[in-house]
Amino acid sequence: MKKTLKRIIYNFPIHLKKYIILESNPDLSDNTYSLYLNLLKNKVNESYKIFWFVKDKTLYKDIHEKNVYFINHYGKLSFIEKIKDFYISLNAKYIIDCNKLVYKRNKHQKRLYLGHGMPYKKVIEYCKLIGDVDYFLSLSPFFDDILSELTCIDRNKFIDLGYPRNDDLFSNKNIKNILKNKTYEKIILWLPTYRQRESNSSNLSMNNTFNLGIPVIYNTKNLKILNDILKKHNILLVLKPHPAQDLSVIKTENLSNFIILTNEDLNKENINLYEFLGRTDALITDYSSVYYDYLLTDKPIAITTDDLEEYKKVFEFVYDNIYDVIKGEYINNFEDLKLFIQNVASGNDVAKEDRTNTKQISHKFQDGNSSNRVYEFLVKNMGL
Repeated sequence: MKKTLKRIIYNFPIHLKKYIILESNPDLSDNTYSLYLNLLKNKVNESYKIFWFVKDKTLYKDIHEKNVYFINHYGKLSFIEKIKDFYISLNAKYIIDCNKLVYKRNKHQKRLYLGHGMPYKKVIEYCKLIGDVDYFLSLSPFFDDILSELTCIDRNKFIDLGYPRNDDLFSNKNIKNILKNKTYEKIILWLPTYRQRESNSSNLSMNNTFNLGIPVIYNTKNLKILNDILKKHNILLVLKPHPAQDLSVIKTENLSNFIILTNEDLNKENINLYEFLGRTDALITDYSSVYYDYLLTDKPIAITTDDLEEYKKVFEFVYDNIYDVIKGEYINNFEDLKLFIQNVASGNDVAKEDRTNTKQISHKFQDGNSSNRVYEFLVKNMGL
């Protein structure tokens, strides 16, 4: 009965209202937030009502943009909240989401799925659930066949316009407050993907843990040696845990040149992750799609692979051999990590040529204008 009712509603000829639904995780972040700022710049909120679907609307009571509203959509909702949520979900002309998925209630609605990362590993449980979209944002044709296979979405629905969030890599945002007004010769950002999820609701977690909760550094002695090397070269190493990572497993000491950065730290200074990322001098990551994004900076990238075989027991990669596509300096042990830091300190970018080749196939556009391209697509191709 419930499925029949949903099907009737889905096919019913509803006169949709000039509503736009936006979603991201965390709230007000990622590709959706970058595009939202562009919508405001182009005064779309003068003619459309924009509804952000969030976890707690009270957190945004100080935001007063014309025709911008925050709607509780997740967790336990009151009866009134459920009615409001259903009404907006059913009547919105546009849905723009990037992570937690906002499904079309009616086939006449138009949905643009922005995504939150190009494929690196296969998360079939997620990809198969994306649902009915009109368009799916991509970085380049290289990814479109992979994405189509992962999501069961028609290849023709993929649009290669670049990620709006990557525009912030070209920002000159002042990050001095994040650094406590200290000056360093170089800043290296370490962005590991999660090993243990914060939520126990997913089985997509590794059973093993590193002694200190992070790759490559296996004991406090190594941690001290690392800090001494960083201090010698006046380099700051910033560890930014994945939003899904269980932070309780990360154990680091108070060090002078190795710090942990949280979303709260960034929010406090009104800086988003990609604005900070663009101001760094090198990146350390592993099996995260941020690898593709950082290619746009033409700066050194290191990939930690010390737990690759263990990781492959939990996650399947989209490539038979990641080394064929994911190019950079590979860190398999602590000595490799030390060497990478030495290379960054001396300006020795040993993987630049290979990395540039990967950038050419990964990015159709290599500028800071993706938000504008997506906005123009909404206007010209989706009737905004």
